[in-house]
Amino acid sequence: MIAPLIALILQAAQPAAPAEAPLPDPALEMRAQGLMRELRCTVCENEPVSQSTADMAVDARKRIREEIAKGASDTQVREFFVSRFGQYVSFRPPLEGWTLLLWGFPFALLAGAGIFMGMRAFGGRKRDLAPLPDDRGDGAVG
Repeated sequence: MIAPLIALILQAAQPAAPAEAPLPDPALEMRAQGLMRELRCTVCENEPVSQSTADMAVDARKRIREEIAKGASDTQVREFFVSRFGQYVSFRPPLEGWTLLLWGFPFALLAGAGIFMGMRAFGGRKRDLAPLPDDRGDGAVG
């Protein structure tokens, strides 16, 4: 009997969170949801804006919807957030400069290790070995 009363008191004590209204056009809301999944919450660790409950994420979701309602393209919305928070905010950074090196290094390392192991396995064989003596005992060759 006391547990429901405590739950009601705690619920009443919490400030009401502002409701996030979706965009009226379903196609625009789909674009907004896609962008919300691509952008990282800068407060939370590796959590997209779409799933975070941090105040920053709530503001970001609101801003994404505002920009899309104004007619901004997905690229413009991404650039808006990247210009303010850096490439960290993007789950899909562009493939240029250091990101190319970061993506290519593991593959280059594997290729180099494969070449090294191949050279050790097949390149170290002695090529000028004398033929083994015939062990048949009759002395006949061939």
